[in-house]
Amino acid sequence: MSSAPSNFNFQAMRQELRSSPKTQVALAGLLLVLLYALYTFFSPDTPKGRRTAAPGSGANLDPRLLQGLRRLPDLAALGQAGELPPAAKVQRDLFMFEAPAPPAAKVKPLPPPPPPSPEELERLRLAQEKAQEYAGRPQDLRYLGFFKGSPSGTVGAFMKGEEPVTMTSGTLLKERWKLVAILDTKAEFQNTKYPDMRLVLEAREASGGATVNQF
Repeated sequence: MSSAPSNFNFQAMRQELRSSPKTQVALAGLLLVLLYALYTFFSPDTPKGRRTAAPGSGANLDPRLLQGLRRLPDLAALGQAGELPPAAKVQRDLFMFEAPAPPAAKVKPLPPPPPPSPEELERLRLAQEKAQEYAGRPQDLRYLGFFKGSPSGTVGAFMKGEEPVTMTSGTLLKERWKLVAILDTKAEFQNTKYPDMRLVLEAREASGGATVNQF
C-alpha cells in the first residue's frame, strides 16, 4: 500500500519566498506575532488564571504600564476596604454628616474698670443722701388755702388724711422741711439741709390735692 503523494512543494515555496517581497514581509509579521504571544504567555508577571480585560484598557495602554498595574496588590483582598482612616485625617462633608461644633473662640477678658475717683465717690454719696432725704418729705399733706390770723398773721390750712391742720410760715416738719411760702394757690416747703430741694403743694377745691415736687 503506497503513501499518498504530498501536495506541498517545498522547493516551490522556497522559490516563492526568495522571489516575492510580500511573502517575506508577511512571514516576518507572523513570526513577530508568534514571538510576542509566546513572551506574553511565558512571562512571570502573567496571571495563570483567566483575566477579563477592563473596557478601555489593553491595546491602548503601553505594555510597561500594564506590567506596573499588574504588580499592584489587590486592595480589596487585604480585608481593609471597609476601614476608614483616623477621624483627624477624614474630611467630612458638612451637608452629609453632622460635624462637631467648632471650638469656642477665646474672648480676651476686659480689663477691670479703674476704681472711682474721690470726686465720683463724693457725688455718689451725696446723691444717695439726697434721695433718702427726699423720701422723708411731708407728702401726706393736702393744701386747702390760707386765712389771716391774729396775731399770727397768714395761716395755711392743710388736711392730713381726715384731720385739718393749720401751719404758719416757718413751721418745721420732720426736722428738715420748713414751710417758707403760703400763697393763694400753693404752699411751699424747703429742705433745711439741701436748700435746692423743695416741695410744692397746690390748692385744690376737690377732695384731692395735687403734689408738685420741685427738686
